[in-house]
Amino acid sequence: MGLLLIDNEYLPQANALVDGAKKSIDVSMFKAEMNSRPRGRRLLEFFEKLFDKAKSGVRVRFLINWHDDRRSVAKTNLYAMRELKNRNVKVRYLKANRCCHAKLLIVDKEKAILGSHNLSVRSCHNNFEVSYVLPDPESVKALSGVFEKSFYDGQDA
Repeated sequence: MGLLLIDNEYLPQANALVDGAKKSIDVSMFKAEMNSRPRGRRLLEFFEKLFDKAKSGVRVRFLINWHDDRRSVAKTNLYAMRELKNRNVKVRYLKANRCCHAKLLIVDKEKAILGSHNLSVRSCHNNFEVSYVLPDPESVKALSGVFEKSFYDGQDA
């Protein structure tokens, strides 16, 4: 049986998955936000874990929502894309201005969380959000295949 993550239960589980990563971390998000204000510090710690993993040789890839005309794109995504790229994370977005609305975290193609949580302060602290830790390797493998196809069909940020 999987684990249901409601509201602020997401970030501790996401951190635990990233901490255990040995080979790869794949992330897909509609919105990514990095800030050092008090409510954003826990989220910033998550990103620092990603950066540390990338620096240690773990392959970290991030699929993010972006449109060339910036319609329906969070302003925080531009900063996040730049910072991710500067810290050895491979960043891509969907072609043809397709919206990247999927929220996924996949570690070592063995463990995953999917649901409604963005990597944003509001999502991790204010909003009603529900995500799910996938319980079985076959589901994670299938989800990883979907990410893989979308990432390689995407465009470099």
